[in-house]
Amino acid sequence: MKRITCLGFAVTMMFSPEPWVRHSAGDEPIRVILPHTVDARGCQFHYSLIGPFGGYGGFVRPGLDVSEFEIETVHEGEAVERLKAILYCPGYQIETIAFDSLPDSGRRTVQLDPKPLGTVRFRGAVRGLISQNVQVFYVDVDYTPWWTCEFFGFVDCALRAWAVASVKLDTDGTFSATLPDFARDAVIRSFERRGELAFCIRDQKTGNPLFRLKPAGRSLLGTVPVANGYPGQQMFDAEVPR
Repeated sequence: MKRITCLGFAVTMMFSPEPWVRHSAGDEPIRVILPHTVDARGCQFHYSLIGPFGGYGGFVRPGLDVSEFEIETVHEGEAVERLKAILYCPGYQIETIAFDSLPDSGRRTVQLDPKPLGTVRFRGAVRGLISQNVQVFYVDVDYTPWWTCEFFGFVDCALRAWAVASVKLDTDGTFSATLPDFARDAVIRSFERRGELAFCIRDQKTGNPLFRLKPAGRSLLGTVPVANGYPGQQMFDAEVPR
């Protein structure tokens, strides 16, 4: 069974909301700018760089009041030769960037205008819960974007799941979640492996998993494939993580 872990990149980077550092013409970064109508605080920007240094990559979440991302074009003193990037903002379709060779200095600003993404309703029911002296349970839904392995060209690909929903579990064991309609995203549907949804119940204070929710009647992977719709109600078995 594949393990869902952090993206297999060399480093994780956080960009500061401070003004951009002045660069010389040769190392001018790629700047990615979003419309101010898009709330960038929840966005994720994943990227990979290729050059004489080998491969390097990471992801960045913007700070408050930041609508720009910046990607270095010189790494370890060597010029970046190729780069790819993925932008995911909740409520919007995926945006991608790919440069087989970098544009000239002065032409390294990319304006993105993400298109809205619809939603789908998912209904579930959980059986086998064990009391943990918790009055309210929440079902957390995570999305594993397997298609990014193909996009970045990774052979051995480990992934970081994207949190897409957290909903209250009703006292009768049922829940209803509004999920991004990933199956109709123009980028995602162009790949064979569109990704999977995993469901669990976590301690809302610590983030530690209390129960893993395994879909009844599905594979041992314990996930739900991304689909155009989820008719009816999916039954889950609650299992204590090992």
